[in-house]
Amino acid sequence: MCRLSFQQNREGGELVITLENITKSFIQEEKEHTSLQNINLNVNKGEFLCIVGPSGCGKTTLLRMIAGLDFPTNGRIFEGETEISCPSRERGYVFQQYSLFPWRNVLDNIAFGLEVKGLEEKERYQKARKYLKMVGLSQYESSSPKELSGGMKQRVAIARSLVNDPQVLLMDEPFSALDVQTRHKLQEELVRIWSEEQKTIIFVTHNVDEAIFLADRVVVLSHGPGKIIKTFNINLNRIRDRSTPEFLNLKKEITSLLEIEL
Repeated sequence: MCRLSFQQNREGGELVITLENITKSFIQEEKEHTSLQNINLNVNKGEFLCIVGPSGCGKTTLLRMIAGLDFPTNGRIFEGETEISCPSRERGYVFQQYSLFPWRNVLDNIAFGLEVKGLEEKERYQKARKYLKMVGLSQYESSSPKELSGGMKQRVAIARSLVNDPQVLLMDEPFSALDVQTRHKLQEELVRIWSEEQKTIIFVTHNVDEAIFLADRVVVLSHGPGKIIKTFNINLNRIRDRSTPEFLNLKKEITSLLEIEL
């Protein structure tokens, strides 16, 4: 299904993802439960959007529907002018778990999507090495996933998504299992990569500090059924200083909203 006209936001910028009146329900123990209700959201081209909310509010479900891995009970989701009905290479997905192929080395893991596309070996390895260098792991191209730390595995997963040149990168709490120091380092790396690649990123997290550090805009969901209760435009220079009054005040305000929802 296609739109009749090119979608734009109110400022005239291009809309990449549009969610219209999204509700998601499911049957559990013979009762209907609603995980998301009346979600309306526009995501602009090149935007870094973070979605935060309490556990069980439907954040991951929302991301999976944008990816085309799940579908709304009611409402529609568009990529540009086309309604999303299935997964697409235009929407890369980085899971919370690393999901690397243990039998492939790092370089072959990154090149997998290009291999499926039918690219010749020389071209796909050239592209894979470009993104391996971008995530700072060139010296590990022949390593197996089991030889890498958690942070390194997640870097490989990010490179594997980027090498396919998606229009939108969807990230589901990709740093949640990492220690604080590694998480902060990868957040900085992700901002750098986003700045270089000019991708649209939709990032799900339960970590308010992480959302403020990364995002142009933070969308706060209520406790289930998840609804958008407030949106914050984050007008802070990058790389952001977590100790500034502006950062801390935003963190306090968003955290207070979430505490009300618990």
